[in-house]
Amino acid sequence: MKVLVLGSYVSANCLCVERLPLAGESLGAQALWVEHGGKGLNLAVGLHRLGLGVEVLLAVGNDAAGDALLDLLHTEGLDTRWVVKVGERSGLGVGLIAADGSNLIVIYPGANALLDKTHIQTAISALESTNLVYAQFEIPDAPIREAFQQAQQYGIKTLLNPSPWRVPDPALLALTDMLVLNETEAAACFGITDVPALSLTQWLRLLPTLAWQGELLVVTLAERGCVALQRGQPAIHEPAWTITAIDTTGAGDAFTSGLIYTLLNHYSLETALRFANACGAIVATQPGVLPALPRFTAVQTFMAGQAYADSSSV
Repeated sequence: MKVLVLGSYVSANCLCVERLPLAGESLGAQALWVEHGGKGLNLAVGLHRLGLGVEVLLAVGNDAAGDALLDLLHTEGLDTRWVVKVGERSGLGVGLIAADGSNLIVIYPGANALLDKTHIQTAISALESTNLVYAQFEIPDAPIREAFQQAQQYGIKTLLNPSPWRVPDPALLALTDMLVLNETEAAACFGITDVPALSLTQWLRLLPTLAWQGELLVVTLAERGCVALQRGQPAIHEPAWTITAIDTTGAGDAFTSGLIYTLLNHYSLETALRFANACGAIVATQPGVLPALPRFTAVQTFMAGQAYADSSSV
């Protein structure tokens, strides 16, 4: 099984603070770490570590960060033939990580914004052996739309994670088979009000009424797990795992990696969501993202030794 990841790269700079600052407030940080990041990079590495074949198409700048990213991909065993160097600067991210695991993240796109449909057309041969095309919103719409159109012609499934949030083009959503969002993104995408007050029962009743025509819709709900709607099936809820969160940055990317891995390996949706939740939980219990992205055996070990969170609020 192989996935074409429309990737993104940012040099991630994270500051650890006691709490997230209020507007206009300055806080001191207790720790700093710098690592390679980006939703598309996280996804590519996460899938590769779980055991899937990965083709990753992403853009870096003509700078030291871009060179370092190429070295990282070689070290991980990922093919770099579709990594393109454009512009002067690679993407840059700054994150504030609070003691309770909550975070604020700001991204400067750099080279990511220069990825276009011609890069997709150059890499079209990557689709020949691909089972799924994944995209996220740290790159422009044009290359995503081009890749999804090509995927449709080849009969290849597509998965979109519209994060960082911007309103998706309806034409792009029409090309999307699987959509994965958090609850804030779901509220913005479908015009849902009072999202924090929705119970799990209300979510399960709501999903079938949304204006979604694809094969699978998944909404992640943090410590409440996730809800999902598969075409022709009733909506389901899968509880979270009981953990103490240290840093939730990248947990959503790990979740999506686990979901893709299990779906391509023909797991049931319930089992796929349970595995995906475990991948996200593993990352949330550790600082940083790339070092925390698990291998398949690590997910198995975690699931064998953990318990579900209480889902009595259904």
